Amino acid sequence: MAARGIGLSACVLLAALLGGCKREPTFDERYASAQKAVAAKAREIDKEMAQRSKDAHAVFPDATDTASEEAHSGSI
Repeated sequence: MAARGIGLSACVLLAALLGGCKREPTFDERYASAQKAVAAKAREIDKEMAQRSKDAHAVFPDATDTASEEAHSGSI
């Protein structure tokens, strides 16, 4: 009975050790993950910039968005 318990313990230990092993992500997997993170951050920044612009126009309705105008004219 003791031998059976040791064998069972060894099997459980082996399963736990093998379960903890996983391969490193490939370059393509890391790149895709980073690309998703960057795209999400860009959307977050765009949303924040749009909200700030909206808030600024609410406070200063007659103000123009010179940064946007300069970007579209190519003078930046």
